[in-house]
Amino acid sequence: MSITISSGLHRSHSDRDLLLNERRLTRARLNSSSSSSNLASLSSSSNVHSNTTTVSSYSTSSSSTPACLPWDRLQKWLYGIAIVTFDLELGQSIEYLLPNHCKLTDKEKLNLSYLSFPDTNSTCLGDFQYHFRINHESFNLTTDYQYYNSIVPSALQVDNNSLFGFVNFRQIHDKTIKRGFFQKSFVILSKLPFISLFLNIVNQLAINYFEYGLTSLETCCHSMDCQWPEPEPGKTLLLPLLDSVLQVRIPTHGDKPFSSSDLIQFRSIVNETMTTNINSNNPNQNQSFKFPLDDDIEIDMPTSNLSEHEITNNNNTTVESVTKNEQQRQQQQLPCLIPFVYDVNTYQSLLCVLTHIQLLWELVLLNEPIAILGKFPTKCSQTVQALVHIIWPLRYANDYRPFFTIHNSEFHEITFNSSKKSSLSPPKIILGVTNPFFAKLLHQWPHIICVDDDDQQQKSIKKRENFLLVEHDDEDNLSVNELDDDIELSSLSSSSSSLQMEKKIQKKISTTSKPYKPAYTLNTNSSHLIFVTKIGLYTKYKPYLQRDKIILKKLRSTNSQQRPDTVQNAFLRRFFLELTQSFIIPLERYFSSLLPLRKYYHANREPPIIKKFDNEEFLKTLDQYGPQLTSGLKGDWKELYKHFLTTPNFHFWLLNREQEANAKIYSLYIETIAYCRLEQDFNLSQLKEIQIIDLVIKLKDLIQYLETKNDDLLIRIDQNVKNDYLERIKLKMKIIVEEKLSDDMKTLFHKPMSLSSS
Repeated sequence: MSITISSGLHRSHSDRDLLLNERRLTRARLNSSSSSSNLASLSSSSNVHSNTTTVSSYSTSSSSTPACLPWDRLQKWLYGIAIVTFDLELGQSIEYLLPNHCKLTDKEKLNLSYLSFPDTNSTCLGDFQYHFRINHESFNLTTDYQYYNSIVPSALQVDNNSLFGFVNFRQIHDKTIKRGFFQKSFVILSKLPFISLFLNIVNQLAINYFEYGLTSLETCCHSMDCQWPEPEPGKTLLLPLLDSVLQVRIPTHGDKPFSSSDLIQFRSIVNETMTTNINSNNPNQNQSFKFPLDDDIEIDMPTSNLSEHEITNNNNTTVESVTKNEQQRQQQQLPCLIPFVYDVNTYQSLLCVLTHIQLLWELVLLNEPIAILGKFPTKCSQTVQALVHIIWPLRYANDYRPFFTIHNSEFHEITFNSSKKSSLSPPKIILGVTNPFFAKLLHQWPHIICVDDDDQQQKSIKKRENFLLVEHDDEDNLSVNELDDDIELSSLSSSSSSLQMEKKIQKKISTTSKPYKPAYTLNTNSSHLIFVTKIGLYTKYKPYLQRDKIILKKLRSTNSQQRPDTVQNAFLRRFFLELTQSFIIPLERYFSSLLPLRKYYHANREPPIIKKFDNEEFLKTLDQYGPQLTSGLKGDWKELYKHFLTTPNFHFWLLNREQEANAKIYSLYIETIAYCRLEQDFNLSQLKEIQIIDLVIKLKDLIQYLETKNDDLLIRIDQNVKNDYLERIKLKMKIIVEEKLSDDMKTLFHKPMSLSSS
């Protein structure tokens, strides 16, 4: 049976050759580095007792060894690491902040300390991971980040004014502590929006830190600084981390969706599907099947043709122990695949509102304010991040906070003013909160998603006392989303009779009815939905597009219960991507018509400019070149575009496209000068000497600009191509000076000119 599986589902040659050479070259380096890391671990373990006093007396203001980590290469991945503890007198406080170059203001440190602990009364024990996003005052982006932003999609670009925090919070019983609980958070700070990657890293580093202390963290960071490559998009990167190796790939702007760049995701999906099928077919077998990354690594499958009377109990125990050891050895050899470094499980995050995914896509596309209320920051932050990425590859231009507390410095600015009915509309932000106090402050928000971290509760059918209370003067004013088909996905997985019963009960709610369980009303004059405990979406928004029933049938079919979450997530991501691309294509086509043609590039003139984006002219093109050509969805597309043209998402998209187009135009303009013909293009024979001098000065300034600057116009030009341009422009300038200027003028420009850009 093992032979049939391995031969029938063997990887294709295109997939194998993509990573084969890099794997074999990297294996030798990893083996050599593992020996050095073992020596480092032995030396660090021998010095634990001698360093105990130093570690205990260490503080963030001191200049001891842990704060002086090199971080030369690691700082391109991580901005810093913080250890946040709970002090009985001060509350949450930063115990360590590494390294020295990690500069945070007092307000940022305060926000960091409060966001590193869950803002909830949960008494759950163990380790929990989540992430947050704060405002960060920093200088201009470094050259590395500018180059990174020029390659990756806009949704993955580094924001100079924000900083991500990835938290591993540990809470366990400890009788030696006065409060009875050990509470501490391990936090990774980074400018890069790699959510799934850093949540994996913070989990491993936190477990190692809580077990071995600060000295082990120092050793691990030093190893990462020496071994990790730069975060270069478009390449398969191997990141050694403790006893494992993480394999990631940062997407580029030119990636084709669901093609070669998604081979890693496909392989991980097939692996999980095979694991599920093998375990279901062999319930007594604990072996999980994984594809080898290289042909020279073979995974032995257990034999299934042995009879029961041929194996004794002792032999069974021996075989099981050998199999487990073999699995551990193989798992250490194989890198841990992280298919999407930036994303979370969209399907699992939006499970409670799966029937309204298309409506949510419109809300995020139009920058509508959305509040996510949960019980714990893990699910809350994942839901916010999933919403931000459902318009991929568009970037969500407004602010969003995966986790927000009442102690945040922007608390009054975001929530308190917007809770007043007489105030203006809430800020355009996606906010994730867990404190029950926000239920009162945010009840005026137009769109609220209530999530629950208890999966068992999501999968069970709610009792009648848990249905929502609607307070309105007229029931006819309710939108379709409030009454019709407002059933959470967990209930949809049950029997059809139960679904019809829930719909029937929901539609019977009127303005004069009482909830089945008495509920505290926040505002008797409120016209918004007041929820008790029911999870789901609360909104009055009427979507522009009709609901796509095909994707809902795929996700809710009988086979969906047997599919892994990765398969469901792939279906959902593809649906959002195709929907967003159908929406972007008319915008891209009209923007392309605004770009100057190649015939307008002249060496003796200024570079051409882009025409202005005219909203009315664009809307006229939708009848002939609208999204109906690529999407089967019906609805009022033109009104949706009208609304979108007024949003920050559109303005950011247009600004980003104009920057890319201007860089391309300037590159073509330099190429035109470098490859021009002096006599034909500049008419040198008809120019006066003063005009020739102006031309020489212009070329000299251009050469100086190409040699000294590396701004947005030049960062997208390949260095070899730029050097070739410089050589040609210098040569043309030398010819003009030598042949067209008088001897007196030659002395002004007669300087030894190197034809190499270096």
